[in-house]
Amino acid sequence: MFLTDPFAITGGRRRARRCLAWTAVLVCGIGSPVSADQASDPAPVVRAARGIYVVAAEFSVPGPVAAALAALTDYENIPRFMPAVKTSTVVERGDDYAVVEQEAVATFMLFSKRIHLELEVREDSGTLRFIDRSGKSFECYQGTWTVSERGGHTVIGYHLTAKPSFEVPSFLLKRLLKRDALQMIDHLRTEIAARAAPR
Repeated sequence: MFLTDPFAITGGRRRARRCLAWTAVLVCGIGSPVSADQASDPAPVVRAARGIYVVAAEFSVPGPVAAALAALTDYENIPRFMPAVKTSTVVERGDDYAVVEQEAVATFMLFSKRIHLELEVREDSGTLRFIDRSGKSFECYQGTWTVSERGGHTVIGYHLTAKPSFEVPSFLLKRLLKRDALQMIDHLRTEIAARAAPR
């Protein structure tokens, strides 16, 4: 339910359209259906304060921990199973870290926006910590993935803290972030299940 007119917030119809286009920056996998498997997991939580957005999710996936980690760290193939990511290139690699440059295109109605991330990813025993060091699309963009075995299931935790470098109505961005987290989870479930299936 919309409690506030977005045109009033942004000061005009043209400004609102621009905000909607910028909001779409964070959309991953637009149009992907939400799988029935997600019904058993808690819904992603999105919080906002002073322009900073925090997304937290925990979900189970088919397949072993190794398959989940393989999908999450297959940086160069991310565009294959995350449609909004157009390029993902490893520019530096070490024993326990990677630097990954990503270009993504997000669309909303007639608008599209290209974003750039330069993620430094630290890999440590089932935990991936990432931070954008380019600062081009976000003032702050950092978070973690955790992968563990629990009760015979592989459980993935996701936590993101982001501060966009653009103006956008908070209530709208929170709705989109929650929807996009669900779609991202669905893409990952499909990819991990495919990797775990017998060849």
